Amino acid sequence: NVSKFNSEIKTIMPTKDRSKEAKSNFRKGVELQKQGNFSESIKSYEQAIEIKPDYAQPLLRLAKIHASQENWSEAIKCYKRIVALDSENYDVYLKLAKALLKQNKIYAAIATYQEVIELKPDISEKVYQVLGDLLLQEKDDLGNAIAAYRQVAEKGSELKTGFYVKYGDALLQKNIVDEAIVNYQKAVQLNSDSARCHMLLGNALWQKGDLDNAANSYQKALELKPDSSPVCKKLGDIYLKKEQLDSANKYYHKALELNPEKTTLYRCLGDVAKKQGRLDEAERLYNRSNQ
Repeated sequence: NVSKFNSEIKTIMPTKDRSKEAKSNFRKGVELQKQGNFSESIKSYEQAIEIKPDYAQPLLRLAKIHASQENWSEAIKCYKRIVALDSENYDVYLKLAKALLKQNKIYAAIATYQEVIELKPDISEKVYQVLGDLLLQEKDDLGNAIAAYRQVAEKGSELKTGFYVKYGDALLQKNIVDEAIVNYQKAVQLNSDSARCHMLLGNALWQKGDLDNAANSYQKALELKPDSSPVCKKLGDIYLKKEQLDSANKYYHKALELNPEKTTLYRCLGDVAKKQGRLDEAERLYNRSNQ
């Protein structure tokens, strides 16, 4: 029994000594970091971690130094080790996601933000908005992008124009047109001087088949940005569909004047000429569109 007791003491004591040594290295690293001696501080933290691999505090400090030096690969390694030790530390998951974005590892960042939300569903709407923006950017999972934006709309109080534009874009791409229109209208209300917001609202109204209101939105966009060839083209399309051929001709010509390289506009002009019975001119315009 005495022999067994002595053996246990030998096993316990080195562990305590290692823990004490790890903490000593950690404290040394903190002091060196305060002094701005980052290279030596990194060494002290690494020594603490080598002695005690499950020691999270030096890993956090080390990650912070690497992040401040934009050494994202090393920062990511530290964050991953920390979440392996504590899988419910959502704050570190957020830091990991941001570091992954710095390396343009979009899908890994998306997965990490999704883990954050799973851990803490009541987290700030800003996290939901970042996730929605990433999903919209990748066009990979618009359903989840919309779900994230819905959380933002429910949680947020002073949302900005950009949010409503992106939310509208995601909805329109999923053909949820009426809801997209509502969000673009909110964007217009917040920023009535934005030609882009009026144009996007016009696109959604066009997609719904509400040609009159779409034309009104495009006209407002054109008032704000008179040199917009795409808006002129959209107005030409609407008036062509409404059989208001002179107006269609006028806007197609204006679009071409603003963007002479857009030879497909000759086909649009050809369609107008054909409907007006100017068949020779229509053929000439169609030929120009193929050049």
